[in-house]
Amino acid sequence: MAFWTLYKRELHSYFQSVVAYIVLFGSAIVQSAFFCVLLRLIVDSNYKEQNLLQVFFTWPLFWLLLLGQIPLITMRVFSEEFKLGTIEMLLTAPVREWDVVLAKFFGALTFFLILWLPIALDITALQLFSNPAPVIVWSQIILTALIITFGGGFYVSLGVFASVLTKNQIVAAVLCFAFIIVLFGISIVKWFQHEDASTLAWVSYVSLPEHLQNSVQGIFDSRPFVFYVTMTALVLMLTQRILQGRRLQA
Repeated sequence: MAFWTLYKRELHSYFQSVVAYIVLFGSAIVQSAFFCVLLRLIVDSNYKEQNLLQVFFTWPLFWLLLLGQIPLITMRVFSEEFKLGTIEMLLTAPVREWDVVLAKFFGALTFFLILWLPIALDITALQLFSNPAPVIVWSQIILTALIITFGGGFYVSLGVFASVLTKNQIVAAVLCFAFIIVLFGISIVKWFQHEDASTLAWVSYVSLPEHLQNSVQGIFDSRPFVFYVTMTALVLMLTQRILQGRRLQA
C-alpha cells in the first residue's frame, strides 16, 4: 500500500515539473520529425535492406535521445528531496526504504516509457493510413519494446542511484550521464581489432546497441533480459543501502 501511494506521488510529480514537460514535448517532436524524415528517405530511395523500425532504432539520433532523456528525468528523484528538505519527513514516515526506492524507480521508468509513446503512435498511423499498409512483424515490435523497457530500466536505475548520492540535480545528471556513457562506450570495443573471443562475447552480453539491433531483427535472446534484471536489482539494492544510511542519520 505504501509503495502504491509513493508511486502515484512520484509519477504525479513529473507532471508538475517544467523540465519534464520540456523533455516530453521535445522528445515527441524529435521522434516524429525523425520518423517522417526516415520514412521519406526510405520511400524515395526505395531502400529495402532494412525496414523503418530497424533503421529508426539503430541511427545515432535515437541514442542521443536515449542518453539525454534518462539523466534529465532522474536527476531530481532524490536530489530534489534532499534540496527541499522533504527527505527527512519521508524517511521518518512509517515506510520502508525499499518502498521509497521502488516507487521512485518505477515512477521514473513509467515516465521514461511515456516518452516513447509517440513512436508507437507514429507506427500505428503509418499502418492505418498507408496504402498498401506495411507488413507488421510483431516479433520485432514486441522484442524491441521489451529491450527498451528492460534496458531503459537498467539505465533509469543508474540515474536513481546517481540522484541518491547528491542533493545537486546537475551533479546527479552528470553522474548518470557518465555512468551511461561508460556502459555505452563498452559497446564500441568490438570495433577494435585484436580483441579475443571472450572479450567480444562479454561485450555482446552487456551491449544495449547490439541487444536492440538483434531485437529489431526479431532475434530473441534471453541473456540480455537476465543481465538487465540482475544489474537493475543490484543498483537498486545499492541505492536502498545508501538511503538506509541516510535514514539512520536522520
